[in-house]
This record gives sequence, structure tokens and C-alpha cells, in this order.
Amino acid sequence: MSHDQQQTTETGEHQNLVRRRLERWLLSEELRDYMHNAEDVRRRPDRTGPYVAVSREAGAGGSHVARIVGKLLNWDVLDKELLDFMTQRYSMPRERLDSVDESQSNWFHDIFGGWFNAHAVGADDYVFHLEKIIYLAAIHGRVVFVGRGAHCLLPRESGLSVRIVAPLEWRIRNFAQRMHLDEKEAKHRLEAIDNGRSELCKFYFQSEACDPHHFDLVLNAERFSDEALARMIVSAYRERFASSA
Repeated sequence: MSHDQQQTTETGEHQNLVRRRLERWLLSEELRDYMHNAEDVRRRPDRTGPYVAVSREAGAGGSHVARIVGKLLNWDVLDKELLDFMTQRYSMPRERLDSVDESQSNWFHDIFGGWFNAHAVGADDYVFHLEKIIYLAAIHGRVVFVGRGAHCLLPRESGLSVRIVAPLEWRIRNFAQRMHLDEKEAKHRLEAIDNGRSELCKFYFQSEACDPHHFDLVLNAERFSDEALARMIVSAYRERFASSA
């Protein structure tokens, strides 16, 4: 088995495990009752965490770094697993979720383009269910979130928020190589994805996605390996939350 095949198999096994855990969390009577009665989870940091929220520029490798962080801490990592769970739990068509997910470039403009109907997933439904799952996972704690506005939603006091960035030219080369694109197309896709993520935070969470003041740590992926970035994140988490590390 090649390294890529092994990595794909490990990722699939992890996704299945996380989906099963999400199902248990969501069906927990204690969590459902709390979510029903709570005024606002963001006002109750004592009920959430610990967590790490990884925000990233497109092409900076943040998703891979987050998975390494999850391994180092032995925590679950929630990235595309969130969409898989929403597909199963809420009978949402996966292709529609992919269209409105923050990792895609066209979701925000499509919202206002009149493409969705009664049988499609609207962005409001997507965000509503996404918030619910993020809150439930955060109440359970020991979770690494990848993007999707988690750092905007959750209490700063109970987790570590990280932003992974890199110069555009570096990200273009990385993305072009990984996706087998020419650099012109890679640049177009990266800029579109970053714009989509920014609009998600601005429109639904009233927050600037790239504002460094929203993060505890901002790291430049050009300067360090993914493993080094992950170790720095884990070190920062343990330094800040020594009692729960």
C-alpha cells in the first residue's frame, strides 16, 4: 500500500469514527436539554471546551496541520466530517452541502442567485445546523475544528483559536502542485475560496475572518513544516490550558 493510499484509508477510518461520536453526542439527552434551555452557549464558556479552532487561508495546509494536532492531542478533528454527519442526520443532499460549504468558492454568490428551491439546502439551513453541531461538539470538548466559523461562534475563554497563513505566491505553487493545475487557475481558485470564507464570517457571524485580533496564534506556513506548526499549536494550547492539557 502506498503512502497516499494509507493516508486515505486512515482518513476514512477517522471520519467514520467521528461520525459515530457525533451521533452519540447529538442523541445525548443531557446535551439536547442544555442546548434547548441555554440562552447562548457563547455566554457560558464553563460549558464548552477544551477545543482548538483552526482557521486557514486557502492553500496554506491548515487542514493537514489540524489533523496532526488532533493526533498529538488524541482529539477528534471536525472538517468534512461535519458535512458527512449533516447529510446523514438531517437528510441534506451532500452535493448541496458542498455548494454552500465555506470551503467552496461559489456558495455566497449562489445564495442570492436564486438557484435553490424547496428541495435544496439553503445557506440559512446550512449555518443553523452547522452551528448546532459545532456547539454540541464544543460542549463535549477535546475537539479540533477546521474552519467553518468555529472561532467566531465559540467562547474564546474555553479554547485556542489559530490562524494559518502564507504568502499568496507560496500558496499558489502549493495548491497548483497538489491539485494538478496551472498557476493561473490555482490563483483564481484560491482567491475565490478565500473570498467565500471571508463572506461566510462577515455575513453570518459579523466577523472579519482574517482579523488577527480574533486569534490567539497566527502562524506562517511558509516558514515551518506542518509537523512543526502542529507542535507549536499543541504547545500553545498546553501553555494556556495547563490544568486540562
